[in-house]
Amino acid sequence: MIEALTGRFKSFITLDSGRTIYPGEIEEIYTKVAPVKEMCVFTVTGMGGAGSAVLWAVIQPNLDNFREFGEVNLRSVIKERFDNASQLLPYYKRLKGFTITLENLPHMLFGKVKRDAVKKIYEPRVIAGIEGALPVSGKLSAEELLLTESEIGIKILKCLKEQSGVKSPIILEDSLELDLGIDSLGRIELASGLELAFSADIKEEAISRAFSVKDLILGITDALRDAKNISPEDQELSLGSDYWKKNLQVLPKKENFQMLELGTGFFAWAFRFVLTAVDCLIFKLFFSIKAEGAKNVPKEGAYILYGNHTSFLDGPAIAACLPRRPVFQIFYFVFGPYFFRPFIESHLLRNLVKMGRFIPFDFSTHFLEALRSCYFILKQGKGLCFFPEGMRSVTGEIGEFKKGFGILAKETGAKLVPVAIEGAHEAWGSAAKYPRCYPIRVRFGKPLQVQDLEKEGSEMGVQNGYDAICVAARKALVELKGGQISNEN
Repeated sequence: MIEALTGRFKSFITLDSGRTIYPGEIEEIYTKVAPVKEMCVFTVTGMGGAGSAVLWAVIQPNLDNFREFGEVNLRSVIKERFDNASQLLPYYKRLKGFTITLENLPHMLFGKVKRDAVKKIYEPRVIAGIEGALPVSGKLSAEELLLTESEIGIKILKCLKEQSGVKSPIILEDSLELDLGIDSLGRIELASGLELAFSADIKEEAISRAFSVKDLILGITDALRDAKNISPEDQELSLGSDYWKKNLQVLPKKENFQMLELGTGFFAWAFRFVLTAVDCLIFKLFFSIKAEGAKNVPKEGAYILYGNHTSFLDGPAIAACLPRRPVFQIFYFVFGPYFFRPFIESHLLRNLVKMGRFIPFDFSTHFLEALRSCYFILKQGKGLCFFPEGMRSVTGEIGEFKKGFGILAKETGAKLVPVAIEGAHEAWGSAAKYPRCYPIRVRFGKPLQVQDLEKEGSEMGVQNGYDAICVAARKALVELKGGQISNEN
């Protein structure tokens, strides 16, 4: 494997197979589809076995883009976009993997990335499986010392240490996600811990917009200037074993509560009737949709329909196959930034979202409120359509379930109905720009009890109750997708 220069600015890589590729071309393709500020492609030896080399990238994400769309899970978002782009490339031009860094990449005098320097720094870390902040060399600056040794900084570092469980010292450059393992749910728990530590009501944005420890300390420092004292009710939401139970029992904020359509008003009923009729017509004409086991959907009581997620068609496909009564009662948990970003400003769109019974969420500022809304409607005996994978699967395979699904299931005690969707990936996969006619089949499994799933998951070696439910529920969905069910519609 050799890397050489052709001319002053253009470089190429000669692969083991003898093929020549241009890293600049690959970087351009991937940066167009993902929120990436800058990236550098190079080869890593020792990752492909027998001394062969693979294509790897070091990525500096565009954090402003993530903040705009309310995203905090850097790796999952970038991976989904990269996987989509990879499907359109020849196999030898596809990235084997990538490393995310929040630090600037080394540059030459005129701004070009030093590819050799990036490879020298990151190749050993890639081989060792290390991601996140680089080791700090030298002493901290006066500004950095002020942050870490201030009363606010000390309390924040203590909270991070307790929640992440990391044994090594936490540094300002550490990524909350990559170095400390704090995801979207972890941020909710972190927010509660920080509010208790400072006895103050801290705005969600101070935590949701932070990607590094330094971001967090600066954001909390600024937020505390105008923060109010924490309410007695919030002081009871300590990070104990019943944390999520107590937290979900809190009613959604007024603006979110008003978005829940629990009644059966004429206009809301008419809107859902027309929407469902159009939905059914489209799927019958263009996708020859067929439903199996629709009688397994409960006619009353709280339940969660959970299905595999590979396409934008998944939710509408389920809606097109529901029996008459459930179709007018069910709510849909949808990713707001992609579909309803302007709904706060538009009165008309807000009403349509409400009448359509959509619960928009994002992974930063509104995730907890969305979970509280879901908890409330389930406690009212309604149904909920939920995709536990969170992101659409690029391969069509069922991915790991997010912990939020297990939390809702356990704390509400709702019945869980697996829904296997076949053909939607082929009809409109995540990498395709437009849908195409392809038969779709939706299969509803028999309702499952949460306690049975938790027990099964525990027997599979999963200790956390929420995760145990996710693992067992995923297993049931995988089996349904690959087998038959006895109760067909």
